[in-house]
Amino acid sequence: MRVSETLGTIAALVFLAGCNAKTPADSVSSDRSANPQVTMTRVAKAMRNCWFTKKDPALRGFSMSPELNSLSGKPRILIVPRNNPGGLPKMVVQAERIGGRTQLTSFGPLVQSNDGPRLVAAVNNWGRGRTACA
Repeated sequence: MRVSETLGTIAALVFLAGCNAKTPADSVSSDRSANPQVTMTRVAKAMRNCWFTKKDPALRGFSMSPELNSLSGKPRILIVPRNNPGGLPKMVVQAERIGGRTQLTSFGPLVQSNDGPRLVAAVNNWGRGRTACA
C-alpha cells in the first residue's frame, strides 16, 4: 500500500469516527407520575416565562420552538436562532419515557457554552416540577 493510500484510509477513518461521536448531553429523570408531554409542557412554560419573557442575556438572538405533540413519544423544545427559525437548533431539550420514568435530556452548542450549566440546571429543575426562575 502506498503512503497516499494509507493517509487516505486514515483520513476516512478519522472522518467516520467524528460522524459517530455524540455531543455530550445532560439528563435528569423527572417524577414518575408525569408523562413526557406533561413534563415538556411544564418546561416550555417555564422557559418562556423565565428566559424569553425576562430576556435572558444568554438567549438574546434566539427563540423557542416547542414540538410537544411528537409521534415518536419524544416531545422536545428547540432553541433556534431568531433570524433563522428553520436553522439548526442551538439547544434541544427532549423527554422520553424510560423504565417508568420520564427522562429529560438537554444537548447542543448552548449546553456546551459558558451559560450551559446554568441553563441545564434550570431545565432539570423544571423537569423535576419546580417552577421558580433561577
